[in-house]
Amino acid sequence: MLRLTPAARHLAGAVWFERKQIVNSGFETTFSFQLTGQGGLGPGADGFAFVLQNSGPEALGGRGSAGGFALADPWHYGKGPGIHQSIAVFFDTIRNQETHDPSGNYIAICTAGTPKNMRWPPPRLAYTRKLPVRLKDGHAHSVRIVFQPPILSVHFDGGEVLTSVVELATVVDAQGAAYVGFTASTGSGFENHDILSWSFTRPEVSSTLELVSSEISFLKTACLPDRNLCTPDQAVIEATSQGAYHIVLPANLEWGASIPNPSSRPVAIQNTRGIACWNVQMLGRQGCNGPAGNQSGAGALITRTKDGRTWFSIDDRTGNFLDNEGFFEFDVRIQ
Repeated sequence: MLRLTPAARHLAGAVWFERKQIVNSGFETTFSFQLTGQGGLGPGADGFAFVLQNSGPEALGGRGSAGGFALADPWHYGKGPGIHQSIAVFFDTIRNQETHDPSGNYIAICTAGTPKNMRWPPPRLAYTRKLPVRLKDGHAHSVRIVFQPPILSVHFDGGEVLTSVVELATVVDAQGAAYVGFTASTGSGFENHDILSWSFTRPEVSSTLELVSSEISFLKTACLPDRNLCTPDQAVIEATSQGAYHIVLPANLEWGASIPNPSSRPVAIQNTRGIACWNVQMLGRQGCNGPAGNQSGAGALITRTKDGRTWFSIDDRTGNFLDNEGFFEFDVRIQ
């Protein structure tokens, strides 16, 4: 059993695998938990989270409504720490009015960007409207979380309760790996947050399409603050060798990146990754395209060569190009 926090006020706790795990090509984790000893406000607070992060094995976020992963509530805890570049599946057990919680009994998929882009409360990619049981009813409950890029799904006590498109590029390192573990917190309300059992597996990947050798470079620019998925505020174009480039293309910029191509030669695109979404509330091809850059349809990576340059864009067919979220990252070589 892992006790993330005891039933005492104003605490935060975390536990991580000692070594990073490859997560960008998909994974499955199952665990059981039990919340007991409720007292104080609520009674009982604040909840726990399954978290992917790249800050290190000592990472710990804020107390109270922060869940041990997010920035702390500045009114109660000042400028408390948060785990930047993280994705959390948060099991929230108390309704905090200041965070606009939908209830005191819900599951949410939350995201945090680079340090200067973090905000409190953290953005919710998706959350459950209603759960069949109370998280803090004192009983043991089972959870299964499956990531099949780009879809993250959460199963609770045997039934699927939540799905969302998730971009892990802000979380993983150049090898597609991240630290995996749990966080929890208490505030004026408290409870024992116990993980009773836990397993983590990932599929064997024989192809290298998901695991590219180039480093993630979009973090050199900021993510826009009003998006669920990290959407860089500008394109990144880096010459890697003669006639070769590494490009990060924000999904909301129409023909937003170009390279010189005075002879109008063909270009080869490799190592494409990322997600482009025009509706993050819908799944698959109805709302997003990716993560490896599909060859056709809305959200696909497209090119055109004109006036001595080759331009790159996301194929937009919705009429709301500026509202797109996400990015594509890829390598280009002039043939």
